[in-house]
Amino acid sequence: MKKSSKPLIIVVASFLVLITIIILLSQGLRLKYEELQRQLTEIENTIKKEKTQSVALKANYQMLTSEEIVKPFATKQLGLIDTNEDDKEKLFISRKDIASVSETVESINE
Repeated sequence: MKKSSKPLIIVVASFLVLITIIILLSQGLRLKYEELQRQLTEIENTIKKEKTQSVALKANYQMLTSEEIVKPFATKQLGLIDTNEDDKEKLFISRKDIASVSETVESINE
């Protein structure tokens, strides 16, 4: 070979190696970008599912704490009474009676 063709071969070979490295790096970055896009899509889907579940839980909570549900449960299961409805079942005690019972209890305790 001629002496002048060696530097040209080295330059061309270096250029080809450089182009190959750039192509491989760009392909690697493209694959990484696609992987990150896939992960982003999965995370967005997970967020949507969690938001939907949160809305469903809030609706369920509001339904269970509504007055239409709590009142029957309180009266039937717990035996509580609604003070607004039944005046017949209310007990009224005068202050004098309370004071006399308190004095009696104090005298017993002494």
